[in-house]
Amino acid sequence: MYFYVIRNLALVSSLFLAISSSLHADTLNKAMVDAFNNSAELNIQRATIRETDEKVAARVAAKRVNVQAKQNVSSGYSFSMSCGGFCNSTSAGLSIEASSSILDGGRSDIEILIAEAQVKIERSLLVEAEQSVLLAAVKAFMDLRRNMEFVALEKNSVKLLQKEVQAAQDRFTVGEITKTDISFAESRLEAAKGKLANQLGLLEISKEQYQMAIGRAAGDLKNPPPLPEIPSTLEVAKSISSKNHPIIFNLKQAVLISELGLDLSKANYRPTFDVSGGLSDSSTTGKLSANVSVTGKAILYTGGSRSSAERSALTAVQKARSQLLHQSKIIRQGVANRWAQLNIARALIVANENQIRAAETAYRGVKDEAEFGLRTTLDILDAEQSLMAAKVQLASTKRDEYVAAYELLKAMGLLTAKNLNLNVKQYNVTKNYDAVKNAPRNSQFFKLDNLLKRWGQ
Repeated sequence: MYFYVIRNLALVSSLFLAISSSLHADTLNKAMVDAFNNSAELNIQRATIRETDEKVAARVAAKRVNVQAKQNVSSGYSFSMSCGGFCNSTSAGLSIEASSSILDGGRSDIEILIAEAQVKIERSLLVEAEQSVLLAAVKAFMDLRRNMEFVALEKNSVKLLQKEVQAAQDRFTVGEITKTDISFAESRLEAAKGKLANQLGLLEISKEQYQMAIGRAAGDLKNPPPLPEIPSTLEVAKSISSKNHPIIFNLKQAVLISELGLDLSKANYRPTFDVSGGLSDSSTTGKLSANVSVTGKAILYTGGSRSSAERSALTAVQKARSQLLHQSKIIRQGVANRWAQLNIARALIVANENQIRAAETAYRGVKDEAEFGLRTTLDILDAEQSLMAAKVQLASTKRDEYVAAYELLKAMGLLTAKNLNLNVKQYNVTKNYDAVKNAPRNSQFFKLDNLLKRWGQ
């Protein structure tokens, strides 16, 4: 009976520990999700998008009728014989005025299109910010895992060297080696302790960087998942980057804006017509008056300033197109660089694994040979250091492989929560735009603001 009770308690304890461990498990996927949800950078860019949405609303509002009311009250004294001296006179008036543009040569429509293109640029910058946030999360996760492994390796190295120092002292006692061999071992031990202290400091730094990138402290880091899917060839990767990279999209919108700017400069040659009218009532006359006027304007000569503006706009178009071409080449080169770095890391991993196997064999062989006096203490220490260096290099190259893979995704414009199937709530960039693009009144806006708060936007 006692045996069964103990066994059940052990099972319950094991289950509790397993559940507790899973609750504190920190995976790469979870780190990216938390980085996305906790990012102040993304919140700032989302606010910038909403701010830019209002530029469209402002341009739409500028096309509408402008109505304003005016009221004036005046009082004064004037000398008059009719009242035998200074007379008080008071008058009041009320007027309502309205004005609107009938024809502006297409200027207002062009300005609306420019504002809409600026909104698209800000939305694309949100994608670029999202890529940066997720890449920072990957780097923070992999850097912390690498530094934790470095600390574990250095601790193990210190333990091994402590044993080597003790073994050297034992061999010195029986006269197999000299005091010099002990000094060699002690020197390597102190060097290893210094490296361990350095790695512990770097580990603390990486923990702080992790908290900054993810928005919380690190938990129990688990092994990262398999690498994300990568295109089969470099040319395919370059082609994807040309279609998906947010910077390319931004520059295409910049070309469109410059072309619209050229159209706007040409619109300055066209005439404009405005209509205005008003109603006024004055206590002085006691009559209600009304007026309507239509005003047309055509600029005949400006001393060449319009032609200068048009030439400047044409140059801006050429500049924007050149920037698009130049940046496209830079992005394609960046894809090639990331592709090469990924292949380098993979080749180094294979080489490091082979190096570790060979170094382990050599280390065991040197220790065995030392027992028969064929190897010195220095030989053992050199073999241990070679094995240690190979393990450190392997930990570093595994980190480089993951980072290079995700940097390649970013270079292609694919490092997004949607493409990685992250379980996050995507920000709807069109919800606020659709609500404000027609320039709603303040009362309508406040209703909208309340709805956005309910939606968590």
